[in-house]
Amino acid sequence: MRHELWGPEIHNYRISDQAAPLVSFILKNDLIIWNNKDSEPTFETVNGKSWIDITMSSANLANKKMNWQVIKNNFSDHNYLVFNVEYFNATRDPPRIFFNHRQILKICKAVHQRFLELQEEIQTIDSKQKLEKWIEELTNTINQISQSFPRKVIKHLKVPWWDSELEVNRKKTRALRSRYQRCRREEERSIRRIVYKKQEAHYKWFIKQKCRASFELFCQQLVANNVFDLPYKIAAGKIRKQTVAQWVKTSNGQFTNTIEETIQTIVQALFPTDDSAQETHVQRTKRETVNTYSSTILDKQFTKQ
Repeated sequence: MRHELWGPEIHNYRISDQAAPLVSFILKNDLIIWNNKDSEPTFETVNGKSWIDITMSSANLANKKMNWQVIKNNFSDHNYLVFNVEYFNATRDPPRIFFNHRQILKICKAVHQRFLELQEEIQTIDSKQKLEKWIEELTNTINQISQSFPRKVIKHLKVPWWDSELEVNRKKTRALRSRYQRCRREEERSIRRIVYKKQEAHYKWFIKQKCRASFELFCQQLVANNVFDLPYKIAAGKIRKQTVAQWVKTSNGQFTNTIEETIQTIVQALFPTDDSAQETHVQRTKRETVNTYSSTILDKQFTKQ
């Protein structure tokens, strides 16, 4: 398949564009072509030559490309494609970004505004370089807007006892479940259900075993220096739970919002303020006795030591 992306431009070669599916695949997966248009042909025979062998990769790997060239091969119609890759630490491609409806509308408005500004330049484009420059400016506008949106960071739960064996069992369980759900024949479906349930039970049991073994190892590490450390306190029930001050209802029917308000409300309920207007006759008599008491007859004599 010939195409001007990886070979010289040849006019009126074929009526049908056979390279269109491959070009669509390259654009869809954000791949970079390493081929040099001015290189030697990658395929040569007595009847002709062509540029049909392609080298492509992701953008991260393409930045490390070094010395890509075509070397003639005397033992085959296809020539050698020789290249070097600069040493680098392998990293995954950045994850795809998904935008919500509001963000898409914002991008569309910005692109529309930028397109109106660059619309006059379209009339002056008369070469491939100018068109690529115009597309690059529009692409930079889209990238700047998309990078301004906040990114959601999803934190996945990690446990110390998860390993490759559990991963294999999980994949096997999911595969058996999928086979069971896709089956339509009743006899075979019942058999697959039994196989799936057995594997699911084994998978759950395996998880408990791994979790238990990890906890036992954790306890052994804790009691290595002190036997009466955390595991002993947990078994003996000597771990005090942290006091949690809950919200309480005040006298006006509302709930408290802070710990200080909660403490103050509880103290006022347990130790109310004296109000002489609400006292009973007995309480009033005791108060008067205490206030008017001035005799020292009932005082005990001091003893000599």
